[in-house]
Amino acid sequence: MKSILHKSFLVSTLIITVFSSVFSTLAQKKPVDLTKYTIRGKVTSSLTNEALMGVGILVKETGYGTTTDTAGNYTINIRKGVYNIGYTYSGFFRKEINTDVKANIVGQNVSLDERNETLEEVQISANSAQQNVNRLETGVSKLSIKAIKKMPTLLGEADIIKSIMMLPGVTTVGEGATGFNVRGGSIDQNLVLMDDAPVFNSSHLMGLFSVFNPDAVRGLTFYRGGVPAQYGGRTSSVLSIDLKDANAQKLAISGGIGLISSRLMIETPIIKDKLSVFVAGRVSYADYLFRFIKNPIVKNTRASFYDLTTKVEFRPSKNDKIWFTGFQGADKFKLAGDSLSNLEVNASSSLFDWKTQNATVGWVHNFKNLNVKIVGVQSDFNANISNPDSLLAFKLTSGLKYQSIKSDFNFKIGKNIENDFGFQGIRYNINPGSLFPDNAKSGIQAVIVPNEKATELAAYLNNESKINDHFSVLLGVRYSWFGNQGNATVYDYEANRPRSVFTIKDSTIYKNDQFIKTYGGFEPRLSLKYTINKNTSIKASFNRMRQYIQLITNTTAALPTDRWKVSDEFVKPQIADQLALGYFQNFANNEYEASLEVFYKKMENVSDYKDGARLLLNKFPETAILQGVGRAYGAEFFLKKNLGLFTGWLSYTYSQTRFTINSVFIEEQINNGLPYAPNYNKPHIFNGVFNYQFNKRVSFSSNVTYSSGRPITYPADKYYVGGIYVPNYINRNQNKIPDYFRTDISFTIDANPASKSKLKNSLSFSIYNITNRRNAYSIFFKTKSRYAQYYNKVDIYKFSVLGAALPSISYNFKF
Repeated sequence: MKSILHKSFLVSTLIITVFSSVFSTLAQKKPVDLTKYTIRGKVTSSLTNEALMGVGILVKETGYGTTTDTAGNYTINIRKGVYNIGYTYSGFFRKEINTDVKANIVGQNVSLDERNETLEEVQISANSAQQNVNRLETGVSKLSIKAIKKMPTLLGEADIIKSIMMLPGVTTVGEGATGFNVRGGSIDQNLVLMDDAPVFNSSHLMGLFSVFNPDAVRGLTFYRGGVPAQYGGRTSSVLSIDLKDANAQKLAISGGIGLISSRLMIETPIIKDKLSVFVAGRVSYADYLFRFIKNPIVKNTRASFYDLTTKVEFRPSKNDKIWFTGFQGADKFKLAGDSLSNLEVNASSSLFDWKTQNATVGWVHNFKNLNVKIVGVQSDFNANISNPDSLLAFKLTSGLKYQSIKSDFNFKIGKNIENDFGFQGIRYNINPGSLFPDNAKSGIQAVIVPNEKATELAAYLNNESKINDHFSVLLGVRYSWFGNQGNATVYDYEANRPRSVFTIKDSTIYKNDQFIKTYGGFEPRLSLKYTINKNTSIKASFNRMRQYIQLITNTTAALPTDRWKVSDEFVKPQIADQLALGYFQNFANNEYEASLEVFYKKMENVSDYKDGARLLLNKFPETAILQGVGRAYGAEFFLKKNLGLFTGWLSYTYSQTRFTINSVFIEEQINNGLPYAPNYNKPHIFNGVFNYQFNKRVSFSSNVTYSSGRPITYPADKYYVGGIYVPNYINRNQNKIPDYFRTDISFTIDANPASKSKLKNSLSFSIYNITNRRNAYSIFFKTKSRYAQYYNKVDIYKFSVLGAALPSISYNFKF
């Protein structure tokens, strides 16, 4: 028995040895090819030839993929072999291409067909199924215009700004307020770009609408953390809005008619596939609605706006693109019976009007491994207040002019390293305010605040490296330099007294363009990603951002007529350091995605104002502005359903912001030098966005939003002076207004999608604030009659901007 076992063992050993030798020999003769090759291409619409941004590209065999950039380009690094590569985009049919990878493939261009009839797959964004997991940065959201148009509208108008307010970490002080707040920042700390041109006032009708025509927009990218080094100048967020490419194939007309405004867009090729143009216009006619209201103040109110967006594109070769973008938007707002008490002018009816004019010229060239982009921008924002009263006729003007030249370079080193670097120069010219009498009889005295000028220079470098299949890093650095320039008079104040007009001891005059005060410094950026598996990743990021200009306003919500100010010897640039950590998970075959992000932000030189400070036409703003330190922290939860007839998302944000402004002088302290919340702080924010496709023609959508009431200052007591009671305010923002809650709904009915007619149209019915809730915008106090004053009686009033359900209907068409 032992002999048999011994022989069996010898035979087994011999067989194993022989096979091992054979396999070893084969392995030596046929080594595994670990070389990676590159696939490059562009994804476009088959109907319009427009580049598609954010197309999800997935290699089926590996489970990894990428997305297209703003120009529709994509790059995949992959080993030798045969793969099925899928291309997915919201509103388009999925396409899969079998690709035999033997060498680098340049020009694997793909055109996708628009989806008109199928209901098998409905997506709410243009993101790839795994983009939230694969993207390196934290705190980044992308939305296509198709996703934005699915949301319920206010008075029939799809709105870019209101769409990002449904994302985590974003809030506003209330309805009808201009701008938005992100992760503890004020509204001026958001960089809003439209085709690389900054927009300094993104609102129409005092915040009810945004200035962006939805027909002209392709999509947006919103950074509230993990901001790449090519962006700077703001400390909270970057909202980059990309306009669509003009149709280079054929004439197309689209538009819509609503209760408040109508819009029309015409796009056409001038030279097919070479030169194309679109013009998109929008105009409002809100004035007629006020005429049906009996209240004379409301009846005589006037409010209107228009905007015009145009883009011309020239493609001299497949590697070159030259474009021009122009934008002009204007508003007029007239409220009867108002007064401008801070000007010591009682005006029976003042007209507010403001205008934005932007122009962008750019050139992009794609070399083999290098992309070059050069862009020149000019942006002008002007605001006016005027009154025609014969004895008090005046005109108050202010504005800002921005000029910039920027160059961006993108190139790859090897297969897993990508680099970006570039330079930017900016010139600011700010008109803080000038008051003039508007006719010869006016008793108004002219007041002119000198212009402010400044230059900002910046250089940046990003390096994105894929260390291995699990770990990736994005390391960036930006250096910015800022110089405040003359003509200007700089005042010297007594050292041991608070700054005021009474403590000025001397002044220095600086000549035209002479540098007065300079600032500068590095702004490091770091993003890390660890991929646990194809459905799960953990990310971390650190940002330092510097901001050299700021909006000067001490009202609840900023007005378009509020002044901008450059940093100078007294008002220092704001600096923010933000640290974020996030967990990202996809499940159920990418039908659902979830994320949890936490952040902490430390802020330097945050600004607030002395009690009762007058900012309008103030020649000494440094006597009213106070600066200190701030901190913000919070957590953001996001859950989204991507596929199916029912789609949507839920988000919850918890955040807190505190400022501390202290000084050795009591006059320059806020809240006795103790931490306090700014007026936009809202600890709890919940948002829900829901879409349901009933059939091929009818869809339903709804928004639900809840937020904590913002801080407000209530009077602690009152005192009797000169026969009247005056409220006494002590500590700032220690109370809060009631919580905010709103629900919106809409139905969209499309024309028969099976129709062969070139005209595609739809009707949208929506109700804003369907619960008819009177959400408080602010709370104010008024002492009762003289008899009631004896008993110390005070009335409390709640002011609501949109305190009723607002139905609307709009008709949209395209052919």
